[in-house]
Amino acid sequence: MPTKVTVKIRKDTAQARIKAAGDKGLTRIRDEIIEDMNEFAPVGGGAARNGGGGSLQDSARLNSDQQAHDGKLTVRYTKPYARYQWGGLVMHGTPKNRTYGPERLKYTSSVARSEWSKHAAQVYGEKWAEMQEKAMHQHL
Repeated sequence: MPTKVTVKIRKDTAQARIKAAGDKGLTRIRDEIIEDMNEFAPVGGGAARNGGGGSLQDSARLNSDQQAHDGKLTVRYTKPYARYQWGGLVMHGTPKNRTYGPERLKYTSSVARSEWSKHAAQVYGEKWAEMQEKAMHQHL
C-alpha cells in the first residue's frame, strides 16, 4: 500500500534563518576584517600591535559596528585626520577651516595607502567571503 507524504517548505522561515546565520557569521569574522584593513591604514608612530600609536587603527576597533545587521557590518575610522588620510590628500588649515589637497600624502610605510579598506577588500575579499561562509554554516 503506497504511503502519502506531504512536505511543507516554509520559505520565509528558511530565509530568516539563513539571514540570521549570515549576520552571525559576519559578526564572528569582524575582528579579522578590521585587522586586515588596518594592515594598510596609515599610522603615525607605528602600528599599535608593534608598539606604536595606532590610534587610527584603534578607532576602527572601538567605533565599528559590533554586530552585523541585514548582511552589513560598517567599519568606521573616526579620528579627526581619518578623512584626509582616506582621500590621500594633504590637509590645510585649522579644524574649523580645513581644506584638502591638491598635494598627495607621502606615506612612510610601504603598505600604507589612501582608501585602505578598498585595497584590503581587493587583497582579502575572497578570504573574507570564505571565512564568512564557514562561520555562517556553523549557525545554520
